[in-house]
Amino acid sequence: MSSKRPPAPPPEIPGYRFLSVLGSGGFSDVYLYEQDRPRRRVAVKVLLSDLKTDGARRRFESEANLMAQLSTHPYIVTIYEANITAAGHSYLAMEYCSRPSLDVRSRRGRFSVDEALSVGIQVASAVETAHRAGIAHRDIKPANILVTDYNRPALTDFGISGTMDSAPDDDGGMSVPWSPPESFTAGATDGVTVDIWALGATIYTLLAGHSPFVVPGGDNSQRELMARIGSAPLPRLGRADVPEALDLVLATAMSKSPASRYRSAKALARALMRVQADLNLSVTPFEVQEDIVQEEPLADGGFEETRVRSIVAIDPDSQPSAPTFPSAFRTGPHIGQPVQDAPPHINAVPGVSTSTRGSTSGLTQNGSTLPGQLSPPQWADPVRPAAQGQPEGLLASTVRRGGGTPQELQAPAQQSGQPPELARAPGKKRWWLGLGAGAVLAAAVVVGIVVFNTAGAPKPADPEASRTASQAPAVIVGPDVPAVTNLKATAGNGGADWSWSNPDPQPGDFYVWAAVSAVSSGEFKPVATPKIFVTDNAGGQSCISVKLVRKSGSTSPETRKCFP
Repeated sequence: MSSKRPPAPPPEIPGYRFLSVLGSGGFSDVYLYEQDRPRRRVAVKVLLSDLKTDGARRRFESEANLMAQLSTHPYIVTIYEANITAAGHSYLAMEYCSRPSLDVRSRRGRFSVDEALSVGIQVASAVETAHRAGIAHRDIKPANILVTDYNRPALTDFGISGTMDSAPDDDGGMSVPWSPPESFTAGATDGVTVDIWALGATIYTLLAGHSPFVVPGGDNSQRELMARIGSAPLPRLGRADVPEALDLVLATAMSKSPASRYRSAKALARALMRVQADLNLSVTPFEVQEDIVQEEPLADGGFEETRVRSIVAIDPDSQPSAPTFPSAFRTGPHIGQPVQDAPPHINAVPGVSTSTRGSTSGLTQNGSTLPGQLSPPQWADPVRPAAQGQPEGLLASTVRRGGGTPQELQAPAQQSGQPPELARAPGKKRWWLGLGAGAVLAAAVVVGIVVFNTAGAPKPADPEASRTASQAPAVIVGPDVPAVTNLKATAGNGGADWSWSNPDPQPGDFYVWAAVSAVSSGEFKPVATPKIFVTDNAGGQSCISVKLVRKSGSTSPETRKCFP
């Protein structure tokens, strides 16, 4: 805000405590207060006490209502309260943005292309949201874009906002450096195209460090600025990191003719997003509220209601006790290893009990004691060598699948007096059966390969037939932008006056041209009319290249010619 006028003393507002002065402007002063309930810091904008006109008060009340409708947008400042003090001063309590505004930041240093594009798209989404609500801001500039604590831009100061097509009040205002040419004439203006120009001028300011038509070190009075805005071409940014596509986007947004500008803030944002994509930058989301579809609420039967229960006090100094699990879920340091206070469940078979943990000695079955042979860790280890030459892998897998303990496998042989070889016979039989099944499978694979080679592989489907049946018809693309015609020149003072024709004029068309030579091309510059003066090059010729550009950004092939 401007500091030319000292701010008025802060008013007494019930429920708020004054902290400091934030700034003063043409119609109001802004202070930092602390709100009591809820406790937070807020920015309070107070209407000037000596500004008593009906138009000023009407604008202030309109700002409160407009900001209340739009303040849920992430890039618009949130308004908390609108009221009148006991002394009769109208005020707004709104979100406090502690970081420097874009105006302060741009004066300290120019923005990078990446950040300027991102901020431009974010603010464009806020402007589009306002336009969809039928509200035109009419005073977009870097000073009216604050920055939140989370480093997000927030559009504010809707003090001279109004409907889309309205004439300004007799005591209204404007910010000349960011205003389009039609703002300086009498009559109603299109609020959308005014905001498009101002948003383009704001992005230009972030990249240049000054408003578009300010001449550093020159005469920058309001009269001179208004004259340049109305007639002078948009100066190029002159930065090596700014692509030509971005220059064209800004030139379109700030076209002298309102009809040649982007038709919406969304169209401008999409053009900026295309520049981001061309530069391989992260594309910034464009955030506007979509239409909300009303759906019938589903009855939940009260299952999702919040229940009130008693509060349990926990001593923070106490040691947490270990949870108690059923014995079936208690394990040792390693998965599958038994703990020291419970017998391993792998031995818990009917009719068998253990008297010594960690060993099979002392096992009893049907009243008789079995000799201890294998300990539980040996059963569970498939890599450990087999005891007494037994096939350990088969034995361990039988136990893991629930086929019984080793004692169960050996007990029938010991009780019947059979030799150990017969007790192991079922395991050997299964081993031979598995080997035989593998041989049969290998033979089947060999037979299949022979049949495949003899009969041949199935013929592939005709690609043309499948393409005809399944492929969607090609998308029909519209005609290309035609090149300019009738490019001709008339000798002038050290150069030539060039003119050309547009073979298919469309609303919003403009041109870009460059002075060229036989080996190189100059920088393309936008021009609204089909004529330009080009000086002679070192060879005594005036050479030019011209392209036709649609308002959508589509460009025709270039047309080159030299004179004489």
